[in-house]
Amino acid sequence: MVKHIVPVIQQHAISTPYKSALADTNIELGYAELDSFSTRLAMRLRALGCKPQDRVVMLASRRAVLVAAILGVFKAGCVHVPLDPSMPVERLRYILNDIAPSVVITEEEMADTVKGFLPKPAALLFVSELERMVTVDEDSAQRDALVRPTALPEFDEQATAYCIYTSGSTGRPKGVLISHRSLFDFFDGTWQIYDVTSESRCASFSPLHFDVYTMDMLFPLAQGAHLHVYDDVVVPDLLLETIRANDISHFSAWGMMLGLIAQAADFATVALPHLKTILTGTDVPDIKTVQRWMRKNPGTRVINAYGPTEVTCASVAHLITEIEPARTQLYPIGKPLKHVQALLVDDDGETITAANTPGELMLGGSQVMQGYWHLPEQTAQRLTHIDGVPFYRTGDICTYLENGDIFYAGRKDNEIKLGGYRIHLSEIQRVINSVAHVHASETVLMESRYGEKLLASGVLIDKGQALDVDRLVAEIRQRLSAELPAYMVPRHITILDQFPQLSSGKADRKALLSLLQFRTNQSNQEEVNS
Repeated sequence: MVKHIVPVIQQHAISTPYKSALADTNIELGYAELDSFSTRLAMRLRALGCKPQDRVVMLASRRAVLVAAILGVFKAGCVHVPLDPSMPVERLRYILNDIAPSVVITEEEMADTVKGFLPKPAALLFVSELERMVTVDEDSAQRDALVRPTALPEFDEQATAYCIYTSGSTGRPKGVLISHRSLFDFFDGTWQIYDVTSESRCASFSPLHFDVYTMDMLFPLAQGAHLHVYDDVVVPDLLLETIRANDISHFSAWGMMLGLIAQAADFATVALPHLKTILTGTDVPDIKTVQRWMRKNPGTRVINAYGPTEVTCASVAHLITEIEPARTQLYPIGKPLKHVQALLVDDDGETITAANTPGELMLGGSQVMQGYWHLPEQTAQRLTHIDGVPFYRTGDICTYLENGDIFYAGRKDNEIKLGGYRIHLSEIQRVINSVAHVHASETVLMESRYGEKLLASGVLIDKGQALDVDRLVAEIRQRLSAELPAYMVPRHITILDQFPQLSSGKADRKALLSLLQFRTNQSNQEEVNS
């Protein structure tokens, strides 16, 4: 059997043709309609000159028809390249020149910008045309079902399925190449912990250009479930209402999204009787937020998933099932998925097996990327082979717990040295987040106007809370002093309305550093003037 997602979804189209596959506020497609539409799009791409492994860029906001379009790109044998439509223009120019697409799926208002940035002529396919392609008569749909064996390429599990560009927080963005085999094995491993079935009703709140679309959009379709694609503004009340109104049983909320939804005005009172499992990750999940969701629906499970883009989205996961109101210890990231191997290594590259001994996490197996697009040197720096198995150096520092679970300590480059001490900033974050009414926090190492290195923290508090900010900051300082040595207590603690964010939803720590630097200097100047 070829390891490819398309024939799996085609089987659902045969066995449950009229079952709802995916929907948003504008359209709804059954599995047979999804299969028919994706075939028509594949044929359209071929007519535009796309050959197997040509790149097809998707530059548009999230909606159901674009999820369906991903399958059409796969059917044409092309490489799906999703990009953030709100990215800075120079970044867009760089990526379009780097990837050199044959077709760009985009909005009409972006046409001139895209044309001006393309390194070679490429066809533009507008979202409005895709929407018109959704509706066809029954005879056309039947012809679509017969066209694949002769007009479209054979499924190739070794071919590249998609290329995701990394955030580029350091240096130029890099295109991560993931094969259909890697994607298929990722789904096979995910199924063992994320209990989506054909009876599930799933919701996706993730942007299309973030690699978690594979887990919260494509995985439900591979399971024959119903998928609701959220296509409205990101507001807590609307997000919560989507879960309620659509009887959602499974959804994922990455980064700070899980805490954001819990900020909805009616969170404490609205009933969610169908909710079974929540998937979260990308950032260390806040304990209080996780516990709020679990207390809301007894029996609800939360999965803390971890994994770099280079190892097909998620590669390690921990299932949270216990309600623990007094918990203060951060959750582990758990154990590797079925097709993933995990190793911890010390600075000399020696394997670590003992518990509570920090080392760099290396992930191996069939989920590991093919490499970075057109960057062989960078690929060689991050990939190695052990006994013939490809391994990716994550740059993340982890330890083994006594039960064998992996515990994430922080980024190798997020470990700082201050006054001769090594400090993992995630330890400070854990303590601050344990304070009542704190929604999230981030800590950075900054430089004072006098050149002194010091710690500064930005803190978000629960919305709708009328709090004495000075008293809250004092409480945070008291908690930090009680649990951490003095050298780990931030000099400055600033309450913010929100964090600057990357397009993935993660906090933009570089922008946050600039913001905290400005706010701290501003506060110091006010003290001098007074």
